[in-house]
Amino acid sequence: MRNFLILALIFVSLAVKAQHLRYDQHIDSITYKYYLNGDWNRLIDTTKQAIKNNIDFKHLRQRLGYTYFVKGDYYAAQSQYEKALAFDHTDITTRNYLYYCSLYSGNESNARYRGGLLTDELKTINKLKPFKIISAVDVEYNYKGNDNSKRGNPTYIRAGINTQLGYRLNLYQSFSTYRQKNVSTYQESGVLIPVQTRDSASIRQNEYFALLNWTITPHLSWNVGFHNLNSNVHAIYTYSYRLNSKQVKTVTDTTLNFPGNLFSTKFTYTFNRFDIGLSGSVFSYNSIVTQQYGVHVGIILPGKMNIYLKSSLYGMTDTQNNNRLIFTQKAGALLLKKLWTEGEITLGNLNNFSDNNGMYIYNSLDPTTFRSGLTLFWNILPKLTLFGNYTYDKKLIEEDKTNYNQHSFSGGIIWKL
Repeated sequence: MRNFLILALIFVSLAVKAQHLRYDQHIDSITYKYYLNGDWNRLIDTTKQAIKNNIDFKHLRQRLGYTYFVKGDYYAAQSQYEKALAFDHTDITTRNYLYYCSLYSGNESNARYRGGLLTDELKTINKLKPFKIISAVDVEYNYKGNDNSKRGNPTYIRAGINTQLGYRLNLYQSFSTYRQKNVSTYQESGVLIPVQTRDSASIRQNEYFALLNWTITPHLSWNVGFHNLNSNVHAIYTYSYRLNSKQVKTVTDTTLNFPGNLFSTKFTYTFNRFDIGLSGSVFSYNSIVTQQYGVHVGIILPGKMNIYLKSSLYGMTDTQNNNRLIFTQKAGALLLKKLWTEGEITLGNLNNFSDNNGMYIYNSLDPTTFRSGLTLFWNILPKLTLFGNYTYDKKLIEEDKTNYNQHSFSGGIIWKL
């Protein structure tokens, strides 16, 4: 009852404040004059002072929004146009600028949501269509080198396609292959004779990933993902020794398959420069079920460099009672007009960890215990982006608790059609 009364008082106070808002003809006239003359600084100062004095109306917010828009501050412009829309939900000019604010700030899913609310004429002008079987393709190649003689250098190849199922629905699919060869040779002293053993394993893992994203409102989105992988391990075990001056060798050749499936989901709420998300996934692989839960917080700082920070904290548990926390910190910025960079640090044991909405699963033989990396994105053409990445991993061999270093190099393209 007490909580209900508190909420009621809050709504009453907001309603009283709304009643105090008023239209002022002088402010309307002078801000319109500043708008026509392109006197943006005076328009901003006058409008802010008017709002402090409870003078607020649709055209005032539209002019302030346009001022920020021409200055290139699309987040501030979006905030003002949303306030203008609250005065008149049918105003198509406001809706059109909200579409451009989302488009120019890089929020493509929000832009399509906004675009779907435009008139047919504006949709034609902006070349918006509800369905497109292939709206984008991307290709990625990755090579990993390490300083451990027992571990081969893995390679990873991935290709993806994006499909627009509507103005609010989007489907992304990718196919990938991971390969690695591991060899271990060592001497043993048997009871009577010395023994040499050699283990060789060739690993190939084929994967399919699908992610369906639904933009529920301009601020709330939900995605569900499915990731199937099939690990094929071809192992050869060689046992050699000398007996009665003869070399004796036994060879065991076997092939093992380890299928796995991951189901993931994530809710994200975005408000202007801030976003917060909740995620969860279940991964079944090699008779082990791993559950993962995450909390995500992000912010885009004001300024021409568009600096952004994204923090994620994950809790993981599995059927072997292994509980652990993983923390990821990302930071990015616009270095040049068409060049973006993003750095990342990850702390924690990444055994069976899934990242990027479940697209990447880290189920390799040796888990990563520390990761850091840097990615560059170059928008070489309006619809073509090249990217390159370097990542350092500290890997753990669980059998003997030793560590080794792995250096990863990736490159690829993103082509929007």
